[in-house]
Amino acid sequence: MTEKNRPITQGKRVVVRRALSAGIALAAALVPVMGAAPGAQAVVGGSAATRGQFASLVSIQRGSEQHSCGGTLIAAGRVLTAAQCVNGITAAGLKVVAGRHHLSSTTPNQQTVEVEKIVRHSEYSASTHANDIAILKLKKPVALDGTYVSLADLPTASAGYPTGNVTVAGWGATREGGPVSDSLQWAEIPMVTKAKCQTAYGNTAIYPGMICAGVLSTGGKGNCKYDTGSPVLKGRTIVGIHSWRRGCARPQYPDVDSGVSYYRAWIDANLT
Repeated sequence: MTEKNRPITQGKRVVVRRALSAGIALAAALVPVMGAAPGAQAVVGGSAATRGQFASLVSIQRGSEQHSCGGTLIAAGRVLTAAQCVNGITAAGLKVVAGRHHLSSTTPNQQTVEVEKIVRHSEYSASTHANDIAILKLKKPVALDGTYVSLADLPTASAGYPTGNVTVAGWGATREGGPVSDSLQWAEIPMVTKAKCQTAYGNTAIYPGMICAGVLSTGGKGNCKYDTGSPVLKGRTIVGIHSWRRGCARPQYPDVDSGVSYYRAWIDANLT
């Protein structure tokens, strides 16, 4: 019998058992730490939406992807989204799906429309996400039925920084590092003041026009990957467009969104 195939001796068994015991003890000690990691949290932390609950929300398909970003109908032929969702791509590479509920199946009243033109904010910065806003002009208007496909309201330019609770919705991952969600999810989270948002990310990271929302103390609710461009809502009014965050729903790190009120004049000037 060769050395490679020789059975383990009694002495070697003792060494192996001791090594295994030490490894198990180390793993047990690490469990609480790993369990507290942000990646282990349920990110959206909300509920599955009912069909038609977010009738102004659309799914944006980029290239061959089934879903890449969210968007919001603000006119029958206009979708408001984040500039990063359309950065480096032409209108020919985009489609918008209205009335969508599950990504894996076609919903009755679902409509897929091609994009004719992208209007991205001229001062958008890919490195800082400043001015992260864009309008998609569709090749044809979607059919509004008022139940499954409808428009969001826009806030006035004077509305200012939102307060209180807001609603976020999208098909983003339900945990940090997770896949896209097949079913539309939503959650209610509180707005975070600009001062607290600057404390979290640093003064230089929060640009004019950015607003923040999240559960600072515990995390566990908020947007994640594939939720970019999705709306932040107060009732039927879109007050924000999801832009970026650190991780997903981590404590002390709120979602950062583009405030729609701040960009109302820009939106009005680019709707036609």
